[in-house]
Amino acid sequence: MIRLLYISHAAPMISDEQVQDILLSSRRNNSASSITGILIHGGGLFMQVLEGPEQDVLRKYVKILDDPRHSDAQILYISPANDRIFEKWSMGGIESDPLQFQYISELRARRLQVIEPNKFTETMREFARRLRDAK
Repeated sequence: MIRLLYISHAAPMISDEQVQDILLSSRRNNSASSITGILIHGGGLFMQVLEGPEQDVLRKYVKILDDPRHSDAQILYISPANDRIFEKWSMGGIESDPLQFQYISELRARRLQVIEPNKFTETMREFARRLRDAK
C-alpha cells in the first residue's frame, strides 16, 4: 500500500458544483479500487491524498492528470504505508482557506529534499481530524 500527495491548480472559474462532482465520482469509483483519501480545495488550488494498493493509486493518479478541471499537478510526497489514515473516507472533502495551504506549500518547496515521514504523517492525521470534526 502507498500514500500519494499531490497539489494542482484548479481550472479558472471552477464552480462549487464541479468540485462536488469530483467528490461524488471519486467516492463512487474509489471504493471499487480500495482507494481512500481526501481532497482539499480552496484559493484556486487542489490538494489530494490517495492511499491504497500501489498499482491502483498510480493508475488513479495518471487518470487524474487528464482531468481538465485542474492543471500543473505535482506529486509532493509518495511513500509506503502500513495503515490507512483516511480509512473511513473513499474521498473526504475539505474546503480550505488558501492560508491553510501554507504547510503544503512548504512541502512543495522542499519536494526535492527528504521530508521526515513523521512530519508528513502528522499533517495527514490533522486532515483526518478536520474531516471527523466536520461531520
